[in-house]
Amino acid sequence: MTLADGDRHHPKRRLHHVLARDGRAVIVAMDGARSGPARGLENPRQAVRNVVAGGVDAILTTPGMAKATADQLHGIGLIIGLDAEDDSADYGVEAAIRLGADAVELKVFPGNPDDTKLAHLRRLAARCDAWGVPLLGEPIPVSFQDVGAHTLDNVAQASRIGAEIGCDLLKVHFVGPVERYAAEVIAPLSVPVLCLGGPAKSDPRDALQLCFDAIAAGASGVVFGRNIVTADRPDRMCAALGAIVHGGANVEQALRELAVPR
Repeated sequence: MTLADGDRHHPKRRLHHVLARDGRAVIVAMDGARSGPARGLENPRQAVRNVVAGGVDAILTTPGMAKATADQLHGIGLIIGLDAEDDSADYGVEAAIRLGADAVELKVFPGNPDDTKLAHLRRLAARCDAWGVPLLGEPIPVSFQDVGAHTLDNVAQASRIGAEIGCDLLKVHFVGPVERYAAEVIAPLSVPVLCLGGPAKSDPRDALQLCFDAIAAGASGVVFGRNIVTADRPDRMCAALGAIVHGGANVEQALRELAVPR
């Protein structure tokens, strides 16, 4: 089933609900409760209110949380994660559209001999094209657990695979140095790259530095989860990241956003 040609939304129009007018975005990954309770997401509605107050551009979340917080989004972008045990490419786009999503996301693991998700991503890319829905691909070399595989060379290869499959934007690791990342990951791609935050950093300065380096390398923004939702002030962390991504701030300047009085 597809939409009639006259009613189909062009994916680039939907992307404008995810990326800001400068073509960049701070996106909060709020899909951590997919397998059960997750720190920072205990109260979904409050968690969304926090990041909306901080000026975030979009959230990436589950269908359930999207339903629970629809009235809290206030016009910010909504990305539905389709990471599941089964092949959500067969039904996920239509379900996401019914939830008001602006894009969908799927994680894949290039280099993992047991991973079958690349085939799912190919089908999902075709499905997204048919419906005019942008696809955020998250190609992780081998697995999340195999951090030794997250080398610059492997990230570059995984990113190119995601782009060639037909993703409209990518969520990938940032691996320095900045100059090599710019030349080997960003430059060969024709789609926006958003860098993921990974595990929560004990010092927020480290998360802000990662964001700064990614932007310096040419990334179009970040998709941070635990580094925002588990922060003491998720709203201020969003504002600090936004100062770097949209305002050109350095790390020291961004840190001042965290010191804003309650």
